[in-house]
Amino acid sequence: MKKTDIKLIAVLLFGIVSVISAQKAPNILFIMSDDHASATIGAYNSHLKDVVETPNIDRLADEGALLENCFCTNALCAPSRATILTGQYSHKSGVYTLREHLNTKNKPSVAKSLNSAGYQTAAIGKWHVHGDNLNGFDFYAVTLSQGAYYNPSFSTKEGKIRREGYSSDIITDVSLEWLEKRDKEKPFYLMTHFKAAHGPWQPAERHKNLYNDVTIPEPKTLFDDYSKQNPMGVGGTQARIHEPGSNHSLSLWFQKGKKGKGGWPTGEITFEEGLSDKEIKKQTYQKYAKDYLRCVKGIDENVGRLLAYLEKEGELDNTIIVYTSDQGMYVGEHGLFDKRLGFEEALRMPFVIRYPKEIKAGQRIDNIVNNVDFAETFLDYANTDIPEKMQGYSFRPILKGKKPLYDRKCSFYGFYSSGCPDHYGIRTKNYKLLKYIGKDKKVGYDLFDLKNDPYETVNLADNETHKATFDKLNALLAEEMKNIDIGEEYLPGTEDWKLFVDYGDNLQGKKKNKNKKQKNK
Repeated sequence: MKKTDIKLIAVLLFGIVSVISAQKAPNILFIMSDDHASATIGAYNSHLKDVVETPNIDRLADEGALLENCFCTNALCAPSRATILTGQYSHKSGVYTLREHLNTKNKPSVAKSLNSAGYQTAAIGKWHVHGDNLNGFDFYAVTLSQGAYYNPSFSTKEGKIRREGYSSDIITDVSLEWLEKRDKEKPFYLMTHFKAAHGPWQPAERHKNLYNDVTIPEPKTLFDDYSKQNPMGVGGTQARIHEPGSNHSLSLWFQKGKKGKGGWPTGEITFEEGLSDKEIKKQTYQKYAKDYLRCVKGIDENVGRLLAYLEKEGELDNTIIVYTSDQGMYVGEHGLFDKRLGFEEALRMPFVIRYPKEIKAGQRIDNIVNNVDFAETFLDYANTDIPEKMQGYSFRPILKGKKPLYDRKCSFYGFYSSGCPDHYGIRTKNYKLLKYIGKDKKVGYDLFDLKNDPYETVNLADNETHKATFDKLNALLAEEMKNIDIGEEYLPGTEDWKLFVDYGDNLQGKKKNKNKKQKNK
C-alpha cells in the first residue's frame, strides 16, 4: 500500500475520532537523553541488568510499553534530532552530519503542528541542531552545541542564561519551572533533552563513587577481533576501547585527555608497566562503563522528579510520557565506545512509553519502528493533521495492541560522517544488510543472521548457502529506497549529497554552494 493511500485512510479515521472524542487532549512529555544505550536500562534485561540503577525509566516500561525494535536512521546526534523534529530522513531534512543547518520555516515540524493545534510547546536542554529550527516553540532554553555538564548555559528567546549546578538537574529544574508557569487549561508538549550520557562522561558529585566496589560485567564482544566481519565495516571504525598506536583509543584519552593535553574530567588512568593489551582494555572498559553508568544514574533520578511533579499535579495519567535517546551507544561491545556504525548497539534506540488511558502496562513490543515515526505518532495522539512531507507512520495502533495501518518490514539506515566508513542498509526482524562504500568506491557487505548470531560476529554475505537471503535483502533495500524517495545521489559514499545542503554562513558552506551553482548551470 502506498504512503499516500495510508495517509488518506488516516485522515478519514482522524475525522471519525475527532467527532466521537471529547476527552481532554493528552499532554506529551518527550524525554530524550544523548547516547544512551538500551543495554544500560534495567528494563532491557541486558548483561548489565544486575548493576544498572534505572528504577524510574524502568517504571515507565512496567506501567507502559517497551519497544524492542526501535531504530534510528542515522546514528549521530544532529541527524537523529533533525529526523525526530521533522519526521524526515536525512536526505529530506538536509542534516546528514554534525555540520549542516536545519531551517523549519518551510519544513514540517512536530512543534509547529502541535502549536497550531493549541498545544503549549517547549524545548529544554541539549538541542545540537544548527539553523533556524525552533519555530513552533513557545519557550526554549537550549544548548546549541554540546553544552557543559556543570554550570550549563542555554539560549533563550531573551538571550543567554547560565545556571549553576549539574546539567541533568538544571535541565529538569528549568523544565519544572516551565511546567509550573504554563497555562494549565491547555495541553503541553515538552521536549526535555539531557546532555548525559554523552562523553566525556562527567557524573554528578553525588554519584562520583557509585560502582567503586563493583566489577561491571563485560559484553560478549569486548574482545571482538573482527576476523569474521567485512574489514570495511567494524574493523575500520576508529572509536576503540584500546588500540595501540591510535589517537582515537579511549585508553590513550584516559591518560592524556581527548585532545592530548591531559586533564580527563573524572581523573586520568595509570596503567602498570608490563600489562598486556587485554588487561589495558579491561581496565579502560571498567573506567568507561562506571563513568557512563554514573551519568545514567543522574538521568534516571531526574526522570523521577518529572514523574513526581506530574503525579502531584494530577496530570500523570493524562500525559504521554516517552523516554528515549537520540541513538544507541557502544559500551564496550565490539571493543567500541562510540555510536555511528550500524551495528545493533548504535542502531537500537531505547524507547519506553507510558499512557495508561490507551497503553496496556507491561507490554514488550517487537514491531519495527524508527525515529522518522515519532513526529507522526505524537500528532496522531493529538488528533491533529499530519503534514504530507513527513515520511513516517504513526505507531499508536501498535501501542494499543491493534494492527497498524503500516507495519514496517524493515528500517533504512544511512551514515555519512567521519569516524567509520560510509555505509547504508536495512534491518529486518531477523537480518541486517549493511553496504559499505570505500573511498576508492569499492563496495563491501555485511549480512548478519540476527536470530542465530545476535552479536553480529559472522558475515554471511559471501556464503553461498545464504545467497538467496542476500539477494532478497538487496531487493528489499532497493524497494525501501523507493519508499523513502532516496536517489543514488543522496546515498552515503557519494559526494553529490553535499551539494544540496545548507551549511549556514561558514566558508565550507560558501564553497559548497558555489559548487552547487556551477553544477546546476
